[in-house]
Amino acid sequence: MIMNLEDRLYTSTEVAEILGVSLRSVYRYLDEEKLKAEVKTATGRHRFTRQNIIEFLYPQGEKTKEAQATVIKEEAKETPQPILEKEEVIEKAPVAPALEEVTKTETEEPIDWLAKFRAAANKYREEDETFRQEPTVQETKTEETQVSEPEKETVESMGTMTDIYGTDESKEKEPGKQYFYYRSLIGGLKDIAQNVDKSAKNASVDYAFTMNAGLSLHKPIRPFSLLHVYVRPEDREFFERMLNLVTADEKTSQLCLISTRDNSIFANKREMHGLSVVSDMLLKQDLQEHGEEQLARELEETLTA
Repeated sequence: MIMNLEDRLYTSTEVAEILGVSLRSVYRYLDEEKLKAEVKTATGRHRFTRQNIIEFLYPQGEKTKEAQATVIKEEAKETPQPILEKEEVIEKAPVAPALEEVTKTETEEPIDWLAKFRAAANKYREEDETFRQEPTVQETKTEETQVSEPEKETVESMGTMTDIYGTDESKEKEPGKQYFYYRSLIGGLKDIAQNVDKSAKNASVDYAFTMNAGLSLHKPIRPFSLLHVYVRPEDREFFERMLNLVTADEKTSQLCLISTRDNSIFANKREMHGLSVVSDMLLKQDLQEHGEEQLARELEETLTA
């Protein structure tokens, strides 16, 4: 199987398929520095070479068939000797103990690389299953240590973390917009908002708050439990990874990513209190379209005051 890997750059999704694990496991291997990426793009995406994948599967330095052949060839060049048959060269060339078994196999029969690859993939798949069954430190923290008092009352009424895992399905409310609902394992609404801004600025990615979150940047408002943020479709996966998001239904979610290709939303955004917010006109329109007439009037009064 390794012998068939092309010498090109692979995406995170392709690496996950090759290893036989989930995309989330690939990100975890990156965080633990078990897997290295040759390239990281400006939007935070990783690209892997054939060598990155091989080094992950064989962390102890096991060499491939081509590498072993190269060692033998170079050693033969350094020590002049009569022309020998392939079996004789292998027998006379000094070989490290770790490669002895590979050398013998070359002279006798082809190596079953597919079996070796499957064994390595199964090893990491078993580790991934163990990781999923054991709760992480973040998952075992109580909401009281992560949210403010007004937010704590809202979270307590939402239920436990076991209720938040849903399907990764979006709801399209307006043409050109898709709504994706999540909860984040990094903390409360304030922590999420700050991480949205920090992650986006570090990666030069656009975003803009709207609805209650956007209005709260204009004036103090009553406590709320859901942040709405406009993002580009190609950046949604980036925010899911950086904010440690899990899908949820609308009633129990903390964050709604509104995926849109309307460039005018990002072109007309403004910065308030260090965060990006949609234009006043779009903010009022969003509030009205979601039935928040009172909040829309409060915004208009603030703007005309």
